[in-house]
Amino acid sequence: MCVERMRSLIIAIIIGLAMGTVAESMKISFAIFLVLMLALLMDGFSGFCPVRAILKNILPKCEDK
Repeated sequence: MCVERMRSLIIAIIIGLAMGTVAESMKISFAIFLVLMLALLMDGFSGFCPVRAILKNILPKCEDK
């Protein structure tokens, strides 16, 4: 598994958890979506993604094919 693929999987899991908490607590779900949105905006504007920064220390980069 490489950094970019693992990052996509983690984001999908976070979205799933946030959707699952909607029925239980709208405040928790909103907080999860807000943090995820801020991380994705930071990645889009600056090119720095906190998830990718952590994962690149553990996993190799994906090979360009």
